[in-house]
Amino acid sequence: MAGVAKEAVVPIEAVLFGISTLLVLARLALRTIRQHQSLTVSDWFLIASLLDAAALFGTDTAAYNLGGMDEYDPSAPPRSIEDQITLMKVSFAGNYFYDTGVYFPKLALLALYFKLIPQTLPLLRKFLYGVTALTGSFMLTTCFLDTFWCGSNVSVNWEIDGECSTFDSKTVFRIDWVMNLISDMLVFALPFPLLFGLQLSRRYKAGLVAIFASGLITLGASIGRFATVEAIHAWTNVYVLSMTEIAAAIVVVSLPALKSLLHGLGLRSSKQNTTQTGSGYNKHSGTVTTSSHFNKLSSGRDHHRELYLQVGPHQCDLPAKRRR
Repeated sequence: MAGVAKEAVVPIEAVLFGISTLLVLARLALRTIRQHQSLTVSDWFLIASLLDAAALFGTDTAAYNLGGMDEYDPSAPPRSIEDQITLMKVSFAGNYFYDTGVYFPKLALLALYFKLIPQTLPLLRKFLYGVTALTGSFMLTTCFLDTFWCGSNVSVNWEIDGECSTFDSKTVFRIDWVMNLISDMLVFALPFPLLFGLQLSRRYKAGLVAIFASGLITLGASIGRFATVEAIHAWTNVYVLSMTEIAAAIVVVSLPALKSLLHGLGLRSSKQNTTQTGSGYNKHSGTVTTSSHFNKLSSGRDHHRELYLQVGPHQCDLPAKRRR
């Protein structure tokens, strides 16, 4: 399989980084300017994700300038010893920005789930705590593994005749990938029991499912990257897929909080649903259910949380004639 032209890697990554930056800025502007609210824990993890993506873009750009993508280009000029050492240092740093940094969007999404999943679902809340602890432990394990795989003398990673390199280790790559994939699948699956259990309009629920299902892009990029390293050997693709995975993860985290985008998908507030359903609809309970969870997604604040817990989800059902 032919790889992406080395000259195209940096421009492609720039586009991916630009898209993720725009969405993050839109989310932060919505929170601070339009809603006049302070940043949430999820927002701060999202900012860390964007900074990490910027660092990854920087190391990939440096790798290109140092000839790191010339390995399979017979016409590439030879590199000096100094450039080779600098490239190995850049590659070692890049391990952190992908292998460890890819967990920041997961933590941002998990922080959002703590706002989204109510106390009235204790089993799902326990699962959320477990997934959060596992994801955090995977992140720390990845960081220490990338740092000390070659021993306590980290500088061996950028020795010309060094016998060990974390960046080139297939074992490290496979261990990191397995932990990344497991955490991705768990984080991806978490919101769906809640979404399918809520009494929401079809279009509202379809929009939320579509947003959270966009996490499949992240999974696809991760699997594609693994296949490329293990079998395809189109190394320039690895750079692009790494940025694709992180950028896609940032997009997935940003979308649920962008209320305007949810409306753009055709979602309607409970007030509009009340108009459509007629006198058989319990107006008060419908407003609590829909607006409460929508508010959690859009702002990270839940002004109806206490009322929702008092009413209970069983009182928020639509009449049978409206459940189709």
